[in-house]
Amino acid sequence: MVLILMSTLQFTVLLLLVALSESQTCDGVRGFPGRPGIPGAHGADGKDGPKGEKGDRGEDGVPVIGPKGEPGLAGLPGRAGTSGDKGIQGNPGRPGPKGDRGVFTGENIVHHHDVFSYKKRPSQSRIVPNTEITFDIPLIFSDSDDDASLLTNGIFSVRIAGMYYISYHVSSKNSCLKIQVGKEEKVRFCDEPDAISVSSGSVVLPLKIGDMVSVQTTDHSQIFCKDTDCIFTGFLLFAM
Repeated sequence: MVLILMSTLQFTVLLLLVALSESQTCDGVRGFPGRPGIPGAHGADGKDGPKGEKGDRGEDGVPVIGPKGEPGLAGLPGRAGTSGDKGIQGNPGRPGPKGDRGVFTGENIVHHHDVFSYKKRPSQSRIVPNTEITFDIPLIFSDSDDDASLLTNGIFSVRIAGMYYISYHVSSKNSCLKIQVGKEEKVRFCDEPDAISVSSGSVVLPLKIGDMVSVQTTDHSQIFCKDTDCIFTGFLLFAM
């Protein structure tokens, strides 16, 4: 485009020169004016002018609240806070329903034996080891006809389940006796005096109906019940 404009400008100048030469060579006769030339190309942009003055302040805008957005995703649980103060104690609850009547009443216990005390008949015979000592003379009596059946061959049969106190006192020398429930040995007491003396032992045991309680000898037992009494005693502390 620039080359075309330059060529056009050169052609126009050449025509002017030719016209001028012809007017000078002619006999003073002036020719007609030529046609206007083609406008020249735009010049380069000028430099920026000086900075203008600051304009007036515009009007204040009106804030516009947009529509409410959709709820975002739930965040992760925060750390547990510290424990709060202890609250005020609430009012007492309502009383619960009345429970069922117990199996054993005072009347039941009166008609069942919960205490016994027997002594051994005087004898100097040696007792076979690991056998029950026979206490055959009752020391406690009641109106019941079955007192004699409390102990059978020195064995107490439990009729009321509960916690029992069991004890024995015997005359012995180098004795070692054990209180046994069924085939299970519960406790063993040994005594080795220089002369015949009273040896004793006691224990509190939880017993159930049908348990068989006895005092048995061991390999080191020498029992003497001739001049002194040998006693086997037990009683119910409380039923269970």
